[in-house]
Amino acid sequence: MDYQKFPASSGTVGETFIATCSQPAEDFATEAHALLESCRAIFAGRRPLYWRFHLSDIANQAEPLRKLLGDDANYVLMVGQPPTGGSRLATTAWLLDAPQPVIRQQTEDGSSTEQALSHYHLFTFRRPRLQSTTSEDQMREEFQALRTAIVLRNGTLADHVHRTWIYCRDVDNHYAGLVKGRRDFFREEGLTEKTHYITSTGIEALAAEPARLVQMESLALWGLRPEQVIYLRAPEYLSPTHVYGVTFERGVRILFGDRSWLHLSGTASIDKEGHIVHPGNIRLQVRRMVENFSALLHEGEGSLNDLKIAAVYLRDAADAPAVEEILSELLPPTVPRIMVKAPVCRPGWLVEMEGVAVHDHGDPRFQPLG
Repeated sequence: MDYQKFPASSGTVGETFIATCSQPAEDFATEAHALLESCRAIFAGRRPLYWRFHLSDIANQAEPLRKLLGDDANYVLMVGQPPTGGSRLATTAWLLDAPQPVIRQQTEDGSSTEQALSHYHLFTFRRPRLQSTTSEDQMREEFQALRTAIVLRNGTLADHVHRTWIYCRDVDNHYAGLVKGRRDFFREEGLTEKTHYITSTGIEALAAEPARLVQMESLALWGLRPEQVIYLRAPEYLSPTHVYGVTFERGVRILFGDRSWLHLSGTASIDKEGHIVHPGNIRLQVRRMVENFSALLHEGEGSLNDLKIAAVYLRDAADAPAVEEILSELLPPTVPRIMVKAPVCRPGWLVEMEGVAVHDHGDPRFQPLG
């Protein structure tokens, strides 16, 4: 089981990040049961704030996994993204070592988990019911449901939502609708290139329901002052996203009294003009991707050594050995990560990586994460 901790100090909370694949076995149930047992041993009775499963055949595996999960099935996200190493499922999870338990709620509007700390309140939201049939309209529905959930907690999308993960069926055909639905919704909410967007990953994945073209998970926080949120852009390496018509931030640093979180969006081999770097060359694209990733981390006073979890997305699973070779050279060996087949939003991008870094460069003006 691959995991990494950011330890607690006096009056603060520790964090645990998990990213691992199952061990190949004769059948899915055997693999899934062993993986769940390993996860729950690390959870030690705590509930994760988020817990995702990446499945090789979601149409056939979602229901057996729900049965194994029991009540937890309502509060995880399942996506069809086959692991590249031959296993049937991979998982990523994030836990806080907090005295207050995670609160979970399942409603017709979606499922949520909430973690109340001494100074901050964390909220994740996922999988509302959708009525529409196009990726554009489904994207709008996802954001409308999120906005409703945030407003019910006396928040706003612009001030409280800091990270989204968006999964799109058949990205080559349906991503354009997703982009338009999100862009139009953001414009109505007053989110533009002159204000800010939301750090996000948009990547291909199947949902268990064939008609569901888009599904989203989000992270929101209460208790932050505006100056605790710093957007990471690294303009010498990457273009602003609006240059090529999309609306998300490259990354965000959330500054606490005792640490910083650096959430990085899906990052590919792109230059400061918005062009693909090294078309057709997977090895060089991996190097440029990591260079961009490192530049974003550096802007947040961090480095690759602070990376706590990563997910790597490949258009072609046959590239996995070459990608693994280079990542093993460039990334610290302690970083838990998964690699799955999941085409990126532009066909020329062969690989993309997202992740979370945590370091102890905080600011005493603010409350610690505790």
